[in-house]
Amino acid sequence: MRTHLTLGRISNLPTIWSNVLCAWIIVGGYNNLQLASYLVGASLLYIGGMYLNDYCDREIDAEQRAERPIPAGKISAACVRNLAFAFIAIGFAAIAWTGLLNDEGATQWLPAVFAAGVVTSILLYDYNHKGNPIAPIFMGACRGLLYLAVASAFANGIDTNHLIAASTVFVFVMGVTFLARTEATSNAIDYPALAMIAAPVLGAFYYNRHGFDTYQTAALALFVAWNVRSFLRARVHNQLIIGKTIGPLLASIPLLDVLILATLGLAGQTHFILFATLFAITTAAQRFIPAS
Repeated sequence: MRTHLTLGRISNLPTIWSNVLCAWIIVGGYNNLQLASYLVGASLLYIGGMYLNDYCDREIDAEQRAERPIPAGKISAACVRNLAFAFIAIGFAAIAWTGLLNDEGATQWLPAVFAAGVVTSILLYDYNHKGNPIAPIFMGACRGLLYLAVASAFANGIDTNHLIAASTVFVFVMGVTFLARTEATSNAIDYPALAMIAAPVLGAFYYNRHGFDTYQTAALALFVAWNVRSFLRARVHNQLIIGKTIGPLLASIPLLDVLILATLGLAGQTHFILFATLFAITTAAQRFIPAS
């Protein structure tokens, strides 16, 4: 069981639920069956993508991360590959079918189109990320397109708020991925990546430039405080260890989602409790299952 939990990086799964719920709240979702389908579908796409990542990295992991399940001999590469594609296929179907609940027309197929975009991004990243300077763009796209897939299933569809949310998470996750590229090699600090990670904070100040309300202040303070703490705790003998920042940065995604909702004026007490719970589950799970 632990082998499969490790392959799927299950500790990060609440951050996927957070993305779906954020998009759901923005669009004003009301069909619980659709919500369940999005949560299941997005979860399976994520897990399948993580399995496929280990399959594609099996030779490099044998040299740099021999403790990973495939090089450690805990599971065969073929089994991991087959499970990856099964998860991805079922995840795609779970999201794609939600469009069929819409009125007949071209919009029925939009969830399938965006789900296909997520699948394409997964494949482009997993099969060609080592040494590829633009690979983190595909990782960011995996997250950003989830927001658009959720929004596209409803009559009011994709609006400016969804584009803001999708682009914010896209830039943040892309920054974390750029930063992570050196964790197993040179440990060099990627300063443009740090700028991408800080971008949501700058965006919050821009959109709230006329003043912060209580929820906006609280959301921004939580997000900033956690990520500052993440970098401070990743220092060993006055040197930043990149690998120690990645898990905590990924864990902050639910805090980022509630910051997005607060910035858009859509966050309330219930939302803070919900997203704080997802954040807490992620940080607790990362103690047992590696985040990257």
